[in-house]
Parts: sequence; C-alpha cells; structure tokens
Amino acid sequence: MSILNRKTIKNVIKLSVAVLAPIAAAYLKAKLKKDTEEGKEESQETTSENTEKPQEAGKPQEPEKAQESEKPMDAPKADAEIKVSDEAGKAINIIEKTGCKIAHIVSCNNITEEQLTNVYLRMTEQPNPGFVRVMVELDSIMIDNLLIEYEEHLSDMDAFIQSKLNTPLEDAESILNNRFDETKEIYTSDGDMDWDNDMIAWGKESTECDALSSIILSQSDNILCFVDVPVQSVYDVFCYLPFGGAESPEPLEHRSIAKYWFEKYGAVPCFMSGDVLQFYVKQPVKEEEEVKALALQQFGFCSDIVTQGCETVQNLANSLKDSRFWYFWWD
Repeated sequence: MSILNRKTIKNVIKLSVAVLAPIAAAYLKAKLKKDTEEGKEESQETTSENTEKPQEAGKPQEPEKAQESEKPMDAPKADAEIKVSDEAGKAINIIEKTGCKIAHIVSCNNITEEQLTNVYLRMTEQPNPGFVRVMVELDSIMIDNLLIEYEEHLSDMDAFIQSKLNTPLEDAESILNNRFDETKEIYTSDGDMDWDNDMIAWGKESTECDALSSIILSQSDNILCFVDVPVQSVYDVFCYLPFGGAESPEPLEHRSIAKYWFEKYGAVPCFMSGDVLQFYVKQPVKEEEEVKALALQQFGFCSDIVTQGCETVQNLANSLKDSRFWYFWWD
C-alpha cells in the first residue's frame, strides 16, 4: 500500500471518529437517563409492594426500627469508631443487664451540646413506649457508682431493682426543706453572712445568669450512652441508674424529688454523670412567686449552683424563667 493511501485511510478514520463520537456520546447519555428512570420506577414498585404486603396470619411482626427523626443529619456517627475502656465496658455491660437498652454510644468530644439537645428533643416528640431515655456520661464517678451498686447483685439483678421500685416514696418537699435549712445553718453559723441580702437577695439588682436552652456537656473524651430505661414513670429511672450520695441526695431521694417536680412542672431527668444531673421542662416556669419558690427548692437541692454559680437565689430565679433545662452539679 502506498504512503498516500495510508494517509488517506488515517484521515478517513480520524474524520469518522470526529463525526461519530458526539453521536455515540449523546446516545449513551440518553440510554443512561432512561435506565436510571426505569430503575427508580422499579424501586418505587418494590417499596410499594413491601409496604402493602399484609402480615402473615399467626406470624409476629418484626419490631420497627428507630424512627429516622431520632437520628437527624447532625446526629453522632456510628459507634464503631469509639474506643471504650475496660472499666467503661464493664459499666455498659451492667447497664444492659439491668434491662436498659443502649441506643447509641458516642464520645463527648464527638458531639456538640446543640447536636445532643436536638437528638433529645426529637426523641421527646416520638417517644419509645415503655421507655424513658436518659443521656448517661460514663465518667469515673458514674462508672464507680454502677459497679458498687450492682457488683453484688449480678445474679439477682431483677429482684434488686424491683425492691427499689417497691420502696415507698418519701415526702419530696420535706427533703428539699431540710436540705435548705442545713445549707443555711452552714453559711450563717459564724455570723458573717447576711443571708437574706447576700444569698437570697430578693429584689436586689441582679447579675446576669444565663438561661439554659440545651443540655450541658463536659469537655472530655468520656463515653456518652443514650440509655432507654424500661419504666413507665420518668422518676423511676433512679431505680436503675444509681445517681446520688455524698453531697447530693441519695438515689431514692432523687426519685421522690423527680416525681414531685414532674407532677408540678413536667420536669424530666434527661442527663446524668457522676456529679451532674439535668432535667428538661417543655414550658419554663414564668409566674413570679412560683419561680421564686422553685429557685429556693433548687438551692436546697443543690446549693453549689448558687454558691459556685449564680451567686444569689434571685439570679437563679431570673434564669429559670427562660430555661428549658435545669442543671445541677455537686462539687
């Protein structure tokens, strides 16, 4: 074959490619679009068939998966990446042995207070019947509390918890009043404090004390568990999760106080660590005299939120008017 013919053939091939390539690309693009649309239609038909398929007679339905709204886009990532220490692992095992379910496990460093609050509020809109969710931070104190509470009851866990549930509730107002009187005695015994003006300070010019609109997290890498406690009454979570002692009320005193605040204000325990307890209220207390009475009770319940926080009960009362979350911390 001559050089001229070879060049002619090459030019013809190049021209053919130049002409046919756009046509082929357009054809493939159209075919891909058509296949995609058909795939969507098949997927929708399959979904429709699965949705409409009736339950077979005598066959129990599988439990429904958690509502998607409980896991918003900004919810924490999967648990696989979380490193759990041996001690935290023991605590998690004990929580599950009590009959509680752990929905999520995250690190406090991997979730913001806003994210955690959003997840919690979404859950309250579609609660899991028969369960109350509490966010439990496994700091060293909470881990110790769980181990001490249950290490001798691993073989009779159900009976032990039932005995706590059967314990008669105490008079919450008496507990709060007694704690208030004890705090007053401590701070006024040396005669150096003007209790009414310096600690209570009704009507005095107040320092700003921020209202709480979210759950407060510690800045740590502690494990945070989303725990579903198998109770009908929100205050019975304290029969499963041992919170209290030392400077704070005893666990069953917390149960009585939680019942009182739930019935009076709709307050629900939503978070606990070894030394922090938080409640959620859908509607903050607004009425002046009512919020003053609540502030006095909270001061008796946990004096540190004033003496190491708001500085006066008046400041605490001001903050409660716009707070959807109540925060308690015992030093």
